Amino acid sequence: MNVLNVFPVLSVIFGLVLIVFILFNRFGLGKNKKIRVVLASLLFIYVVTALDYYLSITNTIPATYSGVTYFLYHFIGLLFYYFIALFTKSEINIKKLKPIVIGYTALRVLVFLPFDHNQNLQDFVAALESSNYGILVLVEYILVSSINIVLMFLAYQKLKKAPLIIELDESQKNLYKWIKSIIIVIILMQIVVFVTTILGSLDIGHFNFYLKFETLIYAVFFFIFAFSIMHFPVFAYSGNFEDLSTSAIEKYAKSSLSDSSKLFEKIEAVVKEESLYLDFDLKLNTVAEKLEQSIHHISQAINQNAKMSFPDFISSFRIQEAKKKLLEPKPATIFAISLDVGFNSKAAFYTAFKKHTQMTPTEFKKLHKSI
Repeated sequence: MNVLNVFPVLSVIFGLVLIVFILFNRFGLGKNKKIRVVLASLLFIYVVTALDYYLSITNTIPATYSGVTYFLYHFIGLLFYYFIALFTKSEINIKKLKPIVIGYTALRVLVFLPFDHNQNLQDFVAALESSNYGILVLVEYILVSSINIVLMFLAYQKLKKAPLIIELDESQKNLYKWIKSIIIVIILMQIVVFVTTILGSLDIGHFNFYLKFETLIYAVFFFIFAFSIMHFPVFAYSGNFEDLSTSAIEKYAKSSLSDSSKLFEKIEAVVKEESLYLDFDLKLNTVAEKLEQSIHHISQAINQNAKMSFPDFISSFRIQEAKKKLLEPKPATIFAISLDVGFNSKAAFYTAFKKHTQMTPTEFKKLHKSI
């Protein structure tokens, strides 16, 4: 048996197992269920693609090419970017994108519907090449693939630039580098899939080989991602005690921190008195070292008493300081104020300000001028 024939089946089986693992196991992904759902949805597209291609290669049933792969393909880049945004606790307004995505999906359906689907994928592609829609569909595929690859690259950039809430030790630094390398591999695999699909459409005689090669790529994707996802340091981005693994939460909950409220009072005091919040690169480790506590206990105390994560807790002090500066007789520019109070960008300041006050800095100034 040709070894390439095995990989489509492995891709489907392992992909389904991985999806179940992601949906029902919080290890490595924190408490946010949306992160797991988005990642599982992304992997589901790869599973459907592998299954679709396998049925097409083997001609298992009539009309084997369902076309679902074609409809779902443009979601890959968007879901990947959305996953990284959620994972790194970055702000993203998905609601604004929904109408565009829905409209574009409907347009792709209309392009696909005129074709006869009672044929295998190889015959379908051959018919496509001889139709009036051939060039349109090829250009559309190249465009969608390019958008997917660009979004994946932007996701990688977001991962690199996202601020870490803790100081990484040597092993964590190596793991962090490994995770970034995995993302690069994923982007390269997407490029390879794009190239093999184009080659397959131009070389009908070897089309099945290209399909097998693609599913081999998908299988590799699942194995690499399965290894890395279990080690994603989500706590390093959120600083939220509840984002630790279940075993870690139980460990620290049962530890020597019997009264987190007393520790929280000390945390508030040191952050205020030493104006630690003005440091844009403030990490949990700084507060932990000053109070001679573990970063997990600091996070736990903030989480249990302030009902928020460490970044939001620090932002609350920065926003209070910003309010004072905004109400001065001759206030500095909003950008200057954002830097003065500890934010490293105007965008981060606007996001945090609106989160804590339900209004923008400009709206806050206008409101208080009218009083």
